[in-house]
Amino acid sequence: MHRLRVSAAFLAGATLILSACGQAATPSPPPATSTPSAATSAPPSAAIELTVLEHQDPRINELKALLPKFEAAMKAQGKNITVKLLEGPAPDSEFRTKLTLDYNAGNAADVTSYPSSWVPDLASAGFLLDLTDRLNGWADYQRFYQVLREQAVQGDGRTYTVPREATVQQFFYRKDVLEANGISTTQPQTWTDLLDRMEQLRPKLGKPPILIPAGKPWGGGTFDEGFIHLMLGTNSPLYDTSDGKWVVRSPGLLSVFNYYEALAKADLLPVDALVNPEPWVPTKYEAFPKGELAVATCGTWCWIFDWGPGTRGEIPDIFNKVATWEFPTEKGGTFVWGATGWVWAIPSTTKYPDEALELVKWLTSGEALATHLVTIGAASPRDDIQSVAPYSEKAFLIDAEKALTRGRAFQPRPGIDKIQQFVGEATEEIITGRMTGQQAADLFATKATEALGSDKVKELR
Repeated sequence: MHRLRVSAAFLAGATLILSACGQAATPSPPPATSTPSAATSAPPSAAIELTVLEHQDPRINELKALLPKFEAAMKAQGKNITVKLLEGPAPDSEFRTKLTLDYNAGNAADVTSYPSSWVPDLASAGFLLDLTDRLNGWADYQRFYQVLREQAVQGDGRTYTVPREATVQQFFYRKDVLEANGISTTQPQTWTDLLDRMEQLRPKLGKPPILIPAGKPWGGGTFDEGFIHLMLGTNSPLYDTSDGKWVVRSPGLLSVFNYYEALAKADLLPVDALVNPEPWVPTKYEAFPKGELAVATCGTWCWIFDWGPGTRGEIPDIFNKVATWEFPTEKGGTFVWGATGWVWAIPSTTKYPDEALELVKWLTSGEALATHLVTIGAASPRDDIQSVAPYSEKAFLIDAEKALTRGRAFQPRPGIDKIQQFVGEATEEIITGRMTGQQAADLFATKATEALGSDKVKELR
Protein backbone atom coordinates (compact mmCIF):
# COMPACT_ATOMS: atom_id res chain seq x y z
CA MET A 1 0.00 0.00 0.00
CA HIS A 2 1.69 3.18 -1.12
CA ARG A 3 0.55 5.20 1.86
CA LEU A 4 2.43 2.82 4.12
CA ARG A 5 5.66 3.36 2.25
CA VAL A 6 6.54 6.88 3.26
CA SER A 7 9.22 8.60 1.22
CA ALA A 8 12.56 8.46 2.99
CA ALA A 9 13.51 12.00 2.00
CA PHE A 10 13.77 13.63 5.42
CA LEU A 11 13.44 17.24 6.51
CA ALA A 12 13.38 18.81 3.05
CA GLY A 13 12.94 22.48 3.75
CA ALA A 14 13.32 21.99 7.50
CA THR A 15 15.87 24.77 7.76
CA LEU A 16 13.34 27.32 6.58
CA ILE A 17 10.69 25.96 8.91
CA LEU A 18 12.91 26.05 11.95
CA SER A 19 14.42 29.42 11.12
CA ALA A 20 10.93 30.85 10.98
CA CYS A 21 10.44 29.63 14.53
CA GLY A 22 13.67 31.28 15.68
CA GLN A 23 15.35 27.92 16.33
CA ALA A 24 18.55 26.35 15.04
CA ALA A 25 17.91 23.79 12.32
CA THR A 26 20.57 21.38 13.58
CA PRO A 27 21.36 21.67 17.28
CA SER A 28 24.61 20.29 18.56
CA PRO A 29 24.09 16.66 19.63
CA PRO A 30 24.35 15.93 23.33
CA PRO A 31 27.09 13.62 24.59
CA ALA A 32 26.39 10.00 23.60
CA THR A 33 24.82 8.29 26.58
CA SER A 34 22.04 5.80 26.95
CA THR A 35 20.52 7.75 29.87
CA PRO A 36 20.77 11.57 29.65
CA SER A 37 21.42 13.17 33.02
CA ALA A 38 18.16 15.11 32.79
CA ALA A 39 16.10 11.94 32.32
CA THR A 40 14.73 10.16 35.34
CA SER A 41 12.55 7.11 35.74
CA ALA A 42 9.53 7.13 38.00
CA PRO A 43 9.33 4.75 40.99
CA PRO A 44 7.31 1.61 40.19
CA SER A 45 4.31 2.83 42.16
CA ALA A 46 4.17 6.30 40.62
CA ALA A 47 1.47 7.08 38.09
CA ILE A 48 2.92 8.24 34.79
CA GLU A 49 1.51 8.94 31.37
CA LEU A 50 3.44 8.18 28.21
CA THR A 51 2.61 9.77 24.88
CA VAL A 52 2.81 8.02 21.50
CA LEU A 53 2.69 9.92 18.20
CA GLU A 54 1.32 8.14 15.10
CA HIS A 55 -0.05 9.45 11.82
CA GLN A 56 -1.29 6.69 9.50
CA ASP A 57 -4.80 5.33 9.89
CA PRO A 58 -3.99 1.58 9.90
CA ARG A 59 -1.29 2.10 12.50
CA ILE A 60 -3.42 4.49 14.57
CA ASN A 61 -6.34 2.06 14.66
CA GLU A 62 -4.02 -0.77 15.60
CA LEU A 63 -2.58 1.21 18.53
CA LYS A 64 -6.04 2.14 19.75
CA ALA A 65 -6.68 -1.57 20.24
CA LEU A 66 -3.24 -2.49 21.59
CA LEU A 67 -2.43 0.27 24.06
CA PRO A 68 -5.17 -0.65 26.58
CA LYS A 69 -3.70 -4.16 26.63
CA PHE A 70 -0.29 -2.72 27.43
CA GLU A 71 -1.78 -0.69 30.27
CA ALA A 72 -3.42 -3.83 31.65
CA ALA A 73 -0.15 -5.75 31.38
CA MET A 74 1.66 -3.03 33.31
CA LYS A 75 -1.07 -2.96 35.96
CA ALA A 76 -0.64 -6.69 36.44
CA GLN A 77 3.03 -5.99 37.17
CA GLY A 78 2.12 -3.33 39.71
CA LYS A 79 3.02 -0.44 37.40
CA ASN A 80 0.65 2.47 36.96
CA ILE A 81 1.46 3.42 33.37
CA THR A 82 -1.07 4.90 30.97
CA VAL A 83 -0.54 5.87 27.35
CA LYS A 84 -2.00 8.80 25.47
CA LEU A 85 -2.15 8.33 21.70
CA LEU A 86 -1.45 11.49 19.71
CA GLU A 87 -2.58 11.55 16.09
CA GLY A 88 -0.28 13.52 13.83
CA PRO A 89 -1.27 15.05 10.49
CA ALA A 90 -1.92 12.39 7.86
CA PRO A 91 0.06 13.88 4.94
CA ASP A 92 3.65 12.73 5.16
CA SER A 93 5.16 16.17 4.58
CA GLU A 94 3.04 17.71 7.33
CA PHE A 95 3.97 14.91 9.71
CA ARG A 96 7.68 15.49 9.06
CA THR A 97 7.22 19.18 9.74
CA LYS A 98 5.45 18.52 13.04
CA LEU A 99 8.07 15.96 14.04
CA THR A 100 10.88 18.39 13.30
CA LEU A 101 9.32 21.18 15.30
CA ASP A 102 8.49 18.89 18.24
CA TYR A 103 12.02 17.51 18.42
CA ASN A 104 13.59 20.93 18.10
CA ALA A 105 11.33 22.39 20.80
CA GLY A 106 12.07 19.53 23.17
CA ASN A 107 8.44 18.44 23.52
CA ALA A 108 8.36 15.36 21.32
CA ALA A 109 6.14 12.42 22.24
CA ASP A 110 7.79 9.77 24.43
CA VAL A 111 7.54 7.22 21.63
CA THR A 112 7.26 7.81 17.89
CA SER A 113 7.56 5.66 14.77
CA TYR A 114 8.73 6.44 11.24
CA PRO A 115 10.84 4.96 8.40
CA SER A 116 14.33 3.82 9.33
CA SER A 117 15.82 6.09 6.66
CA TRP A 118 14.91 9.13 8.74
CA VAL A 119 17.10 8.02 11.63
CA PRO A 120 20.60 9.17 10.53
CA ASP A 121 19.66 12.84 10.38
CA LEU A 122 17.60 12.69 13.58
CA ALA A 123 20.30 10.87 15.51
CA SER A 124 23.10 13.15 14.33
CA ALA A 125 20.99 16.15 15.36
CA GLY A 126 20.88 14.83 18.93
CA PHE A 127 17.12 14.33 18.95
CA LEU A 128 17.08 10.61 19.81
CA LEU A 129 17.78 8.73 23.01
CA ASP A 130 20.82 6.47 22.73
CA LEU A 131 19.45 2.99 23.43
CA THR A 132 22.69 1.05 23.02
CA ASP A 133 23.29 0.07 26.64
CA ARG A 134 19.62 -0.60 27.34
CA LEU A 135 19.31 -2.87 24.30
CA ASN A 136 22.49 -4.70 25.22
CA GLY A 137 20.82 -5.50 28.52
CA TRP A 138 17.60 -6.74 26.91
CA ALA A 139 17.89 -10.48 26.23
CA ASP A 140 15.11 -10.41 23.64
CA TYR A 141 17.05 -8.01 21.45
CA GLN A 142 19.16 -10.94 20.32
CA ARG A 143 15.99 -12.45 18.81
CA PHE A 144 15.94 -9.63 16.25
CA TYR A 145 17.68 -10.66 13.05
CA GLN A 146 21.35 -9.79 13.06
CA VAL A 147 21.10 -7.99 9.72
CA LEU A 148 18.52 -5.62 11.22
CA ARG A 149 20.52 -5.08 14.40
CA GLU A 150 23.55 -4.23 12.29
CA GLN A 151 21.54 -1.81 10.17
CA ALA A 152 20.33 -0.04 13.33
CA VAL A 153 23.87 0.97 14.30
CA GLN A 154 24.53 4.55 13.22
CA GLY A 155 27.75 6.13 12.03
CA ASP A 156 28.82 6.88 15.61
CA GLY A 157 28.55 3.20 16.53
CA ARG A 158 25.45 3.71 18.67
CA THR A 159 21.87 2.42 18.33
CA TYR A 160 18.92 4.79 18.70
CA THR A 161 15.93 2.76 17.52
CA VAL A 162 14.18 -0.61 17.68
CA PRO A 163 12.87 -2.27 14.49
CA ARG A 164 9.08 -2.17 14.28
CA GLU A 165 8.91 -4.42 11.21
CA ALA A 166 11.05 -5.88 8.46
CA THR A 167 10.54 -5.13 4.81
CA VAL A 168 11.34 -7.68 2.11
CA GLN A 169 11.15 -6.53 -1.50
CA GLN A 170 11.44 -8.54 -4.71
CA PHE A 171 10.13 -8.60 -8.25
CA PHE A 172 6.47 -9.63 -8.34
CA TYR A 173 5.38 -11.08 -11.67
CA ARG A 174 2.15 -12.22 -13.30
CA LYS A 175 2.85 -15.92 -13.64
CA ASP A 176 -0.36 -16.42 -15.59
CA VAL A 177 0.55 -13.72 -18.11
CA LEU A 178 4.07 -14.99 -18.73
CA GLU A 179 2.90 -18.59 -19.09
CA ALA A 180 0.11 -17.62 -21.47
CA ASN A 181 2.67 -15.87 -23.69
CA GLY A 182 5.26 -18.62 -23.59
CA ILE A 183 7.76 -16.63 -21.50
CA SER A 184 9.96 -18.44 -19.00
CA THR A 185 9.10 -17.94 -15.32
CA THR A 186 12.43 -19.28 -14.05
CA GLN A 187 14.48 -16.97 -11.85
CA PRO A 188 16.50 -14.46 -13.96
CA GLN A 189 20.14 -14.54 -12.90
CA THR A 190 21.42 -11.35 -14.56
CA TRP A 191 20.12 -8.00 -15.76
CA THR A 192 20.57 -9.28 -19.30
CA ASP A 193 18.37 -12.31 -18.59
CA LEU A 194 15.61 -10.03 -17.37
CA LEU A 195 15.99 -7.58 -20.26
CA ASP A 196 15.92 -10.34 -22.88
CA ARG A 197 12.82 -11.88 -21.35
CA MET A 198 10.98 -8.55 -21.27
CA GLU A 199 11.96 -7.88 -24.89
CA GLN A 200 10.35 -11.21 -25.83
CA LEU A 201 7.18 -10.27 -23.97
CA ARG A 202 6.88 -6.68 -25.25
CA PRO A 203 5.38 -7.45 -28.71
CA LYS A 204 3.12 -10.14 -27.32
CA LEU A 205 1.77 -7.93 -24.56
CA GLY A 206 1.55 -4.86 -26.77
CA LYS A 207 2.59 -2.64 -23.87
CA PRO A 208 5.65 -1.97 -21.71
CA PRO A 209 5.88 -5.08 -19.50
CA ILE A 210 8.03 -4.10 -16.49
CA LEU A 211 7.89 -1.49 -13.74
CA ILE A 212 11.08 -0.33 -12.06
CA PRO A 213 10.27 3.02 -10.43
CA ALA A 214 12.03 5.96 -12.04
CA GLY A 215 11.56 9.71 -12.27
CA LYS A 216 10.63 12.49 -9.87
CA PRO A 217 6.89 11.86 -9.26
CA TRP A 218 7.54 8.65 -7.33
CA GLY A 219 9.55 10.63 -4.78
CA GLY A 220 11.72 8.51 -2.51
CA GLY A 221 10.16 5.41 -4.03
CA THR A 222 12.32 5.80 -7.14
CA PHE A 223 15.33 5.18 -4.93
CA ASP A 224 13.76 2.80 -2.39
CA GLU A 225 11.82 0.58 -4.79
CA GLY A 226 13.86 0.81 -7.96
CA PHE A 227 17.32 2.31 -8.18
CA ILE A 228 18.79 0.77 -5.02
CA HIS A 229 17.83 -2.75 -6.11
CA LEU A 230 19.91 -2.26 -9.22
CA MET A 231 22.74 -0.55 -7.37
CA LEU A 232 23.03 -3.43 -4.90
CA GLY A 233 23.42 -5.72 -7.89
CA THR A 234 26.71 -4.10 -8.86
CA ASN A 235 30.14 -4.35 -7.30
CA SER A 236 30.26 -0.64 -6.49
CA PRO A 237 29.36 0.97 -3.14
CA LEU A 238 27.12 4.01 -2.92
CA TYR A 239 28.59 5.11 0.41
CA ASP A 240 32.06 4.50 1.83
CA THR A 241 31.86 3.89 5.57
CA SER A 242 35.64 4.08 5.90
CA ASP A 243 35.68 7.83 5.28
CA GLY A 244 32.00 8.75 5.54
CA LYS A 245 31.66 9.86 1.93
CA TRP A 246 28.99 9.32 -0.70
CA VAL A 247 30.22 7.74 -3.92
CA VAL A 248 28.84 9.95 -6.69
CA ARG A 249 30.65 8.39 -9.63
CA SER A 250 31.59 4.73 -10.10
CA PRO A 251 31.41 1.88 -12.63
CA GLY A 252 28.36 0.54 -10.80
CA LEU A 253 26.49 3.85 -10.92
CA LEU A 254 27.14 4.16 -14.64
CA SER A 255 25.95 0.58 -15.19
CA VAL A 256 22.70 1.31 -13.36
CA PHE A 257 21.97 4.46 -15.36
CA ASN A 258 22.90 2.64 -18.58
CA TYR A 259 20.46 -0.14 -17.66
CA TYR A 260 17.65 2.38 -17.27
CA GLU A 261 18.61 3.64 -20.73
CA ALA A 262 18.48 0.12 -22.20
CA LEU A 263 15.03 -0.48 -20.67
CA ALA A 264 13.75 2.84 -21.97
CA LYS A 265 15.17 2.43 -25.48
CA ALA A 266 13.52 -0.98 -25.77
CA ASP A 267 10.20 0.59 -24.69
CA LEU A 268 9.98 -1.74 -21.71
CA LEU A 269 9.12 0.86 -19.05
CA PRO A 270 5.67 2.56 -18.78
CA VAL A 271 7.16 6.04 -19.17
CA ASP A 272 3.86 7.92 -19.50
CA ALA A 273 2.69 6.44 -16.21
CA LEU A 274 6.02 7.09 -14.49
CA VAL A 275 5.81 10.83 -15.14
CA ASN A 276 2.20 10.85 -13.94
CA PRO A 277 1.70 12.79 -10.66
CA GLU A 278 0.71 9.50 -8.97
CA PRO A 279 2.68 6.90 -10.96
CA TRP A 280 1.70 4.00 -8.72
CA VAL A 281 -1.98 4.34 -9.70
CA PRO A 282 -1.85 3.50 -13.45
CA THR A 283 0.87 0.91 -12.88
CA LYS A 284 0.44 -1.04 -9.64
CA TYR A 285 -3.23 -0.33 -9.03
CA GLU A 286 -4.48 -0.66 -12.61
CA ALA A 287 -2.15 -2.22 -15.18
CA PHE A 288 -0.67 -4.98 -13.03
CA PRO A 289 -4.06 -6.22 -11.74
CA LYS A 290 -5.37 -6.26 -15.34
CA GLY A 291 -2.38 -8.26 -16.53
CA GLU A 292 -1.31 -5.39 -18.79
CA LEU A 293 1.90 -5.02 -16.79
CA ALA A 294 3.74 -8.26 -16.10
CA VAL A 295 6.54 -7.45 -13.66
CA ALA A 296 6.91 -4.88 -10.86
CA THR A 297 9.12 -4.29 -7.87
CA CYS A 298 7.15 -4.55 -4.64
CA GLY A 299 7.23 -5.71 -1.04
CA THR A 300 5.26 -7.97 1.27
CA TRP A 301 2.62 -5.29 1.79
CA CYS A 302 1.51 -5.70 -1.84
CA TRP A 303 -0.03 -9.11 -1.14
CA ILE A 304 -2.47 -7.39 1.21
CA PHE A 305 -2.79 -3.70 0.37
CA ASP A 306 -2.13 -3.43 -3.36
CA TRP A 307 -3.67 -6.61 -4.74
CA GLY A 308 -5.34 -8.43 -1.86
CA PRO A 309 -9.08 -8.97 -1.31
CA GLY A 310 -11.09 -5.77 -1.14
CA THR A 311 -8.32 -3.51 -2.49
CA ARG A 312 -8.62 -1.21 -5.49
CA GLY A 313 -6.24 -3.49 -7.40
CA GLU A 314 -7.61 -6.83 -6.21
CA ILE A 315 -6.32 -9.83 -8.13
CA PRO A 316 -8.67 -12.79 -7.60
CA ASP A 317 -6.86 -16.04 -6.84
CA ILE A 318 -3.71 -13.98 -6.39
CA PHE A 319 -1.45 -16.76 -5.15
CA ASN A 320 -2.00 -18.77 -8.32
CA LYS A 321 -1.57 -15.78 -10.62
CA VAL A 322 1.28 -13.89 -8.97
CA ALA A 323 4.72 -15.12 -7.89
CA THR A 324 8.06 -13.54 -7.01
CA TRP A 325 11.61 -13.42 -8.29
CA GLU A 326 14.62 -12.31 -6.33
CA PHE A 327 16.49 -9.37 -7.81
CA PRO A 328 19.07 -10.45 -10.39
CA THR A 329 22.49 -8.81 -10.38
CA GLU A 330 24.56 -7.27 -13.15
CA LYS A 331 27.01 -10.18 -13.49
CA GLY A 332 25.00 -13.08 -12.04
CA GLY A 333 23.37 -14.10 -8.78
CA THR A 334 20.23 -13.03 -6.95
CA PHE A 335 19.12 -11.42 -3.68
CA VAL A 336 16.11 -9.91 -1.94
CA TRP A 337 15.98 -6.52 -0.28
CA GLY A 338 15.82 -7.25 3.44
CA ALA A 339 15.80 -4.36 5.86
CA THR A 340 14.04 -2.62 8.70
CA GLY A 341 10.89 -0.86 7.57
CA TRP A 342 9.70 1.49 10.29
CA VAL A 343 11.34 1.90 13.69
CA TRP A 344 10.34 2.92 17.20
CA ALA A 345 12.28 5.86 18.61
CA ILE A 346 12.40 7.69 21.94
CA PRO A 347 13.46 11.35 22.19
CA SER A 348 16.52 12.31 24.21
CA THR A 349 14.31 14.71 26.19
CA THR A 350 11.84 12.12 27.50
CA LYS A 351 11.17 12.16 31.25
CA TYR A 352 10.54 8.43 31.27
CA PRO A 353 13.22 6.62 29.22
CA ASP A 354 12.82 3.24 30.89
CA GLU A 355 9.02 3.25 30.75
CA ALA A 356 9.07 4.39 27.12
CA LEU A 357 11.39 1.54 26.24
CA GLU A 358 9.14 -0.83 28.19
CA LEU A 359 6.30 0.15 25.84
CA VAL A 360 8.53 -0.36 22.78
CA LYS A 361 9.56 -3.79 24.06
CA TRP A 362 5.93 -4.78 24.54
CA LEU A 363 4.91 -3.54 21.09
CA THR A 364 7.74 -5.49 19.45
CA SER A 365 6.99 -8.78 21.20
CA GLY A 366 4.43 -11.58 21.10
CA GLU A 367 0.84 -11.01 20.06
CA ALA A 368 1.24 -7.23 19.83
CA LEU A 369 3.96 -7.59 17.20
CA ALA A 370 2.11 -10.41 15.41
CA THR A 371 -0.98 -8.20 15.16
CA HIS A 372 1.02 -5.27 13.82
CA LEU A 373 2.77 -7.34 11.14
CA VAL A 374 -0.53 -8.56 9.73
CA THR A 375 -2.03 -5.08 9.94
CA ILE A 376 0.55 -3.59 7.61
CA GLY A 377 1.69 -6.69 5.72
CA ALA A 378 5.28 -6.92 6.93
CA ALA A 379 7.75 -9.63 7.83
CA SER A 380 8.78 -10.12 11.44
CA PRO A 381 12.00 -8.37 12.51
CA ARG A 382 12.64 -11.15 15.04
CA ASP A 383 12.82 -14.93 14.73
CA ASP A 384 10.33 -16.07 17.38
CA ILE A 385 6.95 -14.82 16.10
CA GLN A 386 6.22 -17.41 13.41
CA SER A 387 3.97 -19.46 15.71
CA VAL A 388 2.10 -16.46 17.14
CA ALA A 389 -1.34 -15.67 15.74
CA PRO A 390 -2.40 -13.89 13.62
CA TYR A 391 1.06 -13.76 12.01
CA SER A 392 1.24 -17.55 12.04
CA GLU A 393 -1.70 -17.62 9.62
CA LYS A 394 0.13 -15.64 6.90
CA ALA A 395 2.48 -18.08 5.21
CA PHE A 396 3.55 -15.54 2.59
CA LEU A 397 4.85 -13.19 5.32
CA ILE A 398 6.72 -16.01 7.03
CA ASP A 399 8.27 -17.07 3.72
CA ALA A 400 9.47 -13.51 3.18
CA GLU A 401 10.89 -13.39 6.71
CA LYS A 402 12.97 -16.49 6.00
CA ALA A 403 14.66 -14.60 3.15
CA LEU A 404 15.99 -11.92 5.52
CA THR A 405 19.13 -13.89 6.26
CA ARG A 406 20.19 -13.70 2.60
CA GLY A 407 18.94 -10.18 2.02
CA ARG A 408 20.87 -7.11 1.01
CA ALA A 409 20.11 -3.55 1.97
CA PHE A 410 21.54 -0.06 1.92
CA GLN A 411 21.89 1.66 5.26
CA PRO A 412 20.80 5.31 4.95
CA ARG A 413 23.34 7.95 5.89
CA PRO A 414 23.05 11.71 6.42
CA GLY A 415 22.35 13.32 3.07
CA ILE A 416 20.17 10.45 1.80
CA ASP A 417 17.36 12.90 0.95
CA LYS A 418 19.59 14.70 -1.55
CA ILE A 419 20.79 11.46 -3.11
CA GLN A 420 17.19 10.31 -3.54
CA GLN A 421 16.24 13.61 -5.13
CA PHE A 422 19.04 13.48 -7.69
CA VAL A 423 18.39 9.82 -8.51
CA GLY A 424 14.81 10.82 -9.33
CA GLU A 425 15.97 13.67 -11.54
CA ALA A 426 18.62 11.62 -13.34
CA THR A 427 16.35 8.65 -14.04
CA GLU A 428 13.60 10.93 -15.36
CA GLU A 429 16.04 12.45 -17.83
CA ILE A 430 16.87 8.95 -19.04
CA ILE A 431 13.39 7.47 -19.41
CA THR A 432 12.10 10.56 -21.22
CA GLY A 433 14.96 10.32 -23.71
CA ARG A 434 16.48 13.67 -22.81
CA MET A 435 19.74 12.13 -21.62
CA THR A 436 21.82 9.02 -22.10
CA GLY A 437 22.91 6.94 -19.15
CA GLN A 438 26.33 8.60 -19.23
CA GLN A 439 24.86 12.10 -19.30
CA ALA A 440 22.55 11.25 -16.41
CA ALA A 441 25.48 9.86 -14.44
CA ASP A 442 27.31 13.15 -14.98
CA LEU A 443 24.23 15.09 -13.88
CA PHE A 444 23.90 13.00 -10.73
CA ALA A 445 27.57 13.44 -9.81
CA THR A 446 27.47 17.20 -10.38
CA LYS A 447 24.30 17.82 -8.40
CA ALA A 448 25.28 15.54 -5.52
CA THR A 449 28.68 17.21 -5.22
CA GLU A 450 27.17 20.69 -5.25
CA ALA A 451 24.50 19.83 -2.66
CA LEU A 452 26.57 17.72 -0.26
CA GLY A 453 29.92 19.45 -0.64
CA SER A 454 33.07 18.17 -2.30
CA ASP A 455 34.42 17.06 1.09
CA LYS A 456 31.43 14.70 1.54
CA VAL A 457 31.67 12.86 -1.79
CA LYS A 458 34.17 10.83 -3.75
CA GLU A 459 34.57 9.23 -7.16
CA LEU A 460 35.67 5.67 -7.89
CA ARG A 461 37.09 4.76 -11.27
